[in-house]
Amino acid sequence: MSVRIAVVTGAARGIGAATVDRLVEDGLTVVGVDVLPQAEPSSVVSKHPERYRYQVADVSDEEAVVRVFDGVDQVSVLVNVAGTVVVKPFLETTWDDYRRVVDVNLGGTLFACRHAVPLMRDGGAIVNVASISGHIGQTQHVVYAASKGAVLSMTRGLAWELAPLGIRVNSVSPGSVDTAMLREDIGIEARRLSLPFEQVKAEREREQALGRWARPEEIADAIAFLSSDRSSFITGTDLLVDSGWVAK
Repeated sequence: MSVRIAVVTGAARGIGAATVDRLVEDGLTVVGVDVLPQAEPSSVVSKHPERYRYQVADVSDEEAVVRVFDGVDQVSVLVNVAGTVVVKPFLETTWDDYRRVVDVNLGGTLFACRHAVPLMRDGGAIVNVASISGHIGQTQHVVYAASKGAVLSMTRGLAWELAPLGIRVNSVSPGSVDTAMLREDIGIEARRLSLPFEQVKAEREREQALGRWARPEEIADAIAFLSSDRSSFITGTDLLVDSGWVAK
């Protein structure tokens, strides 16, 4: 059996790190990519060190992305998790804020897809991480929402363009996930409201139909499903993993 290689961006923490573990458990060899230095290997990776390689790269820099894929012979799965957020009132949002969010969230997804596809010679699967912010209106998230809405549109277009090559392209839209990025987001809100962090967190958890935030592993399970043959007739779709947020 040939080795199946997955490339996961945003692999250092949160959803990306959980996705690395899930794909390694599924038997894939994973190349993790992140702008951050590698953290302590997880227990899953420690058990299978031969199945994981980490590379520091900024996905908004196309030359850095090219170097990542230059070190890979073939790709079966690409998961675009890398992302950033700016939480600001729209009228305070600067051009630099816009460029940073769009360059990472949309540009990083574009660059990774562009350089992975030529290596997906036997077909494969691409999973882009979007967000419920691409589906609903949220104050102080206008640029972030726009970037994630663009990822949803890119996913649909790529699904049709790459289908003749046997490549499926889907996205996952998480709701509130207990990650460092969300905690930073809630911290900004707590400071703005002059309220304790835990109080704001509890209020946001009560807004969920299931009464809690997701664990990164729950998003990774959805990504792993769309990366696998279990979803062989699914392309061009978005899987909401949002505790019913969009359904409300």
